[in-house]
Amino acid sequence: MPKIIGFFGSAPADLCMYAAYALQNIGKRVCVVDNSEDGSLFRCIPAPDECLSAVTYRNVDFMRWYPLADWHALDDEYVLVQLGAMPQQLCLALCNERILVTDCERANLDVYSRYLTQCCMPVTVLLRGFCRNWAITEQIKAYAAKDSSFIERWLFLPYDPADEAYRIEMQYGKLYQFSQISTGMERVLAKLLQLLEICDRIRLIRAICDAKRGKTAAVADTRDIAG
Repeated sequence: MPKIIGFFGSAPADLCMYAAYALQNIGKRVCVVDNSEDGSLFRCIPAPDECLSAVTYRNVDFMRWYPLADWHALDDEYVLVQLGAMPQQLCLALCNERILVTDCERANLDVYSRYLTQCCMPVTVLLRGFCRNWAITEQIKAYAAKDSSFIERWLFLPYDPADEAYRIEMQYGKLYQFSQISTGMERVLAKLLQLLEICDRIRLIRAICDAKRGKTAAVADTRDIAG
């Protein structure tokens, strides 16, 4: 049975993609499911036919609108799901790990604080886009803690032009590698892999470096899937 990792919030597509290829370079069988409304992640994948709802690209399976009841039946070790901004509680309940990606805007923090209280499920919050003012992160943590007791841990990704360039490029082109991502992004990816129980630090750092260069690990089953 695969481990289901749910990404939701504002602009989690790049993180989901990078994590998928880092896991693949460790040698894991990985599937990415884009169940978001806009389909921003699935549209980044080169496909022979725009009508396809599933395709294998560089040894990772990508699916669009795959039924949530079938997630645990997939023949993969990890299933990373882009859930959209505010997914249904049932979607979150099916995930082994839930990762909320958000910026520092107070209005967004208020919205997601109320949302987490309604869902009553533990999450990891990945705060991105702050301008390297690390003091603000403690203020944000204290502010968010007032209204939500469901935040298990925090990850911090300061703003970097290279990360933003890749994030935007994914929406208008095809992302083949991400060699210029920031050091902060690399650290966040390493922490994400550790969260997913990849404990060999040397191995996970090597996997991230290989993924940045566009490499993929050999896998036993490289089938294409069509849906």
